[in-house]
Amino acid sequence: MSRNRLFRRLLFTNIAIILLTMSILSVLFYIMFENYYFRDKEKIMVEEGKQINTVLNDYLIGDIDIDRLNQDLNVIDRLINASIWVVSTDGRIYIQSKNFEKNWTGVTLSKDDIKSILKGETIVRRGYFGGRFTQPVLTVGFPLVLAGKIQGAIFMHAPIVEMQKTLMDIFFIMLLAIAISIIIAFILISYTSKRISNPLKEMSIATEKMAKGDFSTKINVVDDDEIGDLAKSFNIMSSELGRMDNARKEFVANVSHELRSPLSTIQGYIDGVVDGTIPAEKSKFYLEIAQKETRRMSRLISELLDITKMESGAFPLNISEFDINELIRLTIIKMEARISDKDLMVKVDFESDKEIVEADKDKIEQVLTNLIDNAIKFSNPGGYIHISTEKVKEKVHVKVQNKGKTIPPDEIDHIWDRFYKVDKARSGSPGVGLGLYIVRSIINLHNEDIWATSSDADGTTFTFTLRAKKVKQ
Repeated sequence: MSRNRLFRRLLFTNIAIILLTMSILSVLFYIMFENYYFRDKEKIMVEEGKQINTVLNDYLIGDIDIDRLNQDLNVIDRLINASIWVVSTDGRIYIQSKNFEKNWTGVTLSKDDIKSILKGETIVRRGYFGGRFTQPVLTVGFPLVLAGKIQGAIFMHAPIVEMQKTLMDIFFIMLLAIAISIIIAFILISYTSKRISNPLKEMSIATEKMAKGDFSTKINVVDDDEIGDLAKSFNIMSSELGRMDNARKEFVANVSHELRSPLSTIQGYIDGVVDGTIPAEKSKFYLEIAQKETRRMSRLISELLDITKMESGAFPLNISEFDINELIRLTIIKMEARISDKDLMVKVDFESDKEIVEADKDKIEQVLTNLIDNAIKFSNPGGYIHISTEKVKEKVHVKVQNKGKTIPPDEIDHIWDRFYKVDKARSGSPGVGLGLYIVRSIINLHNEDIWATSSDADGTTFTFTLRAKKVKQ
C-alpha cells in the first residue's frame, strides 16, 4: 500500500488544484455574470422607460386615450417583467401597470424617494424599496418629461427572484460542468500519475532487489521524457553494478585460487623437505620453485595494494623530467631473459634519440613493464614486438605492438576493467586481470590518454600519451 503514496499524492494534489482553480473561476464567473445580467436588465428597463415617456407624451397631447395608455403600459410590463408606476411631482402614484397584486394608485411616496429623480437623475436600487415589497426587486427610477419639463417620475420594479432563479440555473450548469470536468480530470490524471509513479515504484522494488544482490531486474521504459531517461539510466546502472558484482565475485574466486595454489605448492615442498620425503640433493630445486611461487604471490599482493592506494587517493605522483626513450631501453634490458625464452625480436623506432617528458618516472616504468610483459605473453613464438615513440604537438605518443592472438572487438572496451580477463585460457597466464586496470589508472592520474587497437593484420597495439617537456622560448 505504501508503494502507492506517490501516485495518491500526485492524483489528489492535481485534483485539488483543478478543483480549487475551477471553484475560484466559477465564483468569479458567477459574480461577473450576475453583474452583467443586472446591468443588462437595468439597460433594458431604462430603454423601455424612454418608451413609456413617449407614450405618456402621446397621451398628454391627445394622440392616444387612457385605454390605449394602459394597454401600452401593460405590454411593456409583460415584456420586461417589471411593474410600472407613474408618479407626480408630489410623490403620488397616479398610474400603475397591472403586474401588481396590490393597488398602489393614490399612495404617496416620500420626498427622499423622488427628490433625486426630480433633479433629472436616474436611480437604480436593489432591495425591498423601503419595505414596500415582500420580495427583493430591482428598481429603476427616472424623470417623467412632458412638454420638455420634468413633471414627475417613472418607477419600474423587476422581481429579483426571477433573475436569481436564472442565475442559479446557470450556476447549476456550471457546477455540473465542474463535476464532469473533475471526473474527466480524475481519469486523465490517474493515467498520467500512474505513468509517472509506476516506473518509480519499479525502481524502488528493483533497488530493494539490488540491495540483496539481484541485479537482473530492468525497468520498462515507456516514455521518452525525464522519467524515461531516469529509467534508462537506472537500467544502465543496474547492468554496470551487475557486471561489477560478477567481476568482484570472479576476482575473489581468482585471488583465492591464485593464493591457495602457490600456498599449497609451497607448503607441500617445504613439508617434503622437512620430513625427508624430498631427498636432500633435490631440496634446492623444490625450494627454488617455492621461492618463485612466493614472488608471484608478492606481485599479486603488491598489485592489490596499488589498486587500494589509487582508489583511496593515496597514490601521489612524483613528477620529474626524464628521457622516455632511455626508460624504454632499460625496461627492455630488464626483460631480456623472458624475450629470449620466447625467441622474440624487439624492434625499437624512436622519432628522435631523446624524448624528454614530464611524468612520474617510477610509475611510467610500471606502465611500460606491464605493457611489454603483455606483449611478450601474447606474442607468437619467434615473432616480434614493436615499440615506438612519436611527438604529436605537445604530447609524446608511446606505442607497444605485438603479433599474436587478437582481442575480440566486443571485449576491447572491457580490457581496462578491474578483474577482467579477455581469455582465461589463451595464454596460461596466472594473472587475475589487474595489470591493465593499474596501467590505465596510472595514465589517468597523469591526466593523459591510453587506448588499444587489435586486428589480424596489425596485431594488438597499446598507445598512451605523456606530456612533452615545454621548450623555453
